[in-house]
Amino acid sequence: MTNHDTFQKMKNDLISQNENSYGKEARERFGDQAMDDSNRKLAGLSEEQWQHQQFLAEQILAELKTLMPKNDPAGPGAQALCDLHRQWLQIFWADGAYSHQAHLALAEGYLADQRFTAYYDQAAPGATQYLRDALSIYCG
Repeated sequence: MTNHDTFQKMKNDLISQNENSYGKEARERFGDQAMDDSNRKLAGLSEEQWQHQQFLAEQILAELKTLMPKNDPAGPGAQALCDLHRQWLQIFWADGAYSHQAHLALAEGYLADQRFTAYYDQAAPGATQYLRDALSIYCG
């Protein structure tokens, strides 16, 4: 297998894993078209785009860890964090799918779903709530 083939297989495996883990509920909540568009976008990512999303994901967690003790979701650092999160989402969401309303609804979903809460709270306890609070200002 070439590096390109390995990368393509990794993306296809991730799409399958996401469908198995979240597909049914995501399709019910957002519709088949939104999921299919997102899967196509993921399948079409270049290695550079993939590396950029990984960088953003790591930055988001690092910023949450740094910002949590300050407890200022309205502050410039928190609002910059929200913009990082928007950039990360837009790598996966179909072009034109992003809106502030959808972004905030997603963050509300993070709080309601322990799988996502655990992911963001790995940065610091309460990080998911902090992100949602910051996004309520960013998206407001």
